[in-house]
Amino acid sequence: MRLSSLYRLIVLACATVLPLVASAQIENHDIRVGNTAYRSKNYAVAEKKYRSALSKKESSYYANFNLGNALYRKGEWQTARNYYQKAVAYAPSVRLKAEALHNMGTTYLQEKKYKEAVDFLKKSMLANPNSNETRKLLAYAMRMDKRNKNQNPPPNTGDKKMEDDSQDNNRKILETLDEDEENRKPNSGAKSMVKNW
Repeated sequence: MRLSSLYRLIVLACATVLPLVASAQIENHDIRVGNTAYRSKNYAVAEKKYRSALSKKESSYYANFNLGNALYRKGEWQTARNYYQKAVAYAPSVRLKAEALHNMGTTYLQEKKYKEAVDFLKKSMLANPNSNETRKLLAYAMRMDKRNKNQNPPPNTGDKKMEDDSQDNNRKILETLDEDEENRKPNSGAKSMVKNW
């Protein structure tokens, strides 16, 4: 092989690889900027940056997972769940897959769809049986699912007070779980039952 052919081969290889590296750096930059905005509770900016990262690499576990978290914080649980599902598909490890499954379960908890929450939290426990946080949420979801199955409220009761009390109780339980998590992770940021990066 002549020197000029070797030179051309090296130039061609660099021309092919360098744009891919630059694209990955931009994707990672968008994720980092999104993470900063997320920690500052600026979820709209975080969402924008994570979407930007996904426009560069759709199969990014972190961009999908973090976008799910930003949407979760905005109360868009169905949309968040869609991105967690993608994160499950692209998870580079079983532990990260378990975290995405955990978060999918929490979106169902928010919607009071306890059966679905139980299903995803069980999948998360199978992927990571050492997660105490998931274990606690699973126990809670199972209790709530059982309670829903055992309750047969009379039709058209219209008892708004009982519903409000139940929601307050659910909120207190979730806050207690959040506080447990906060005590285990100093400086973890906003209280939540959703797993962050």
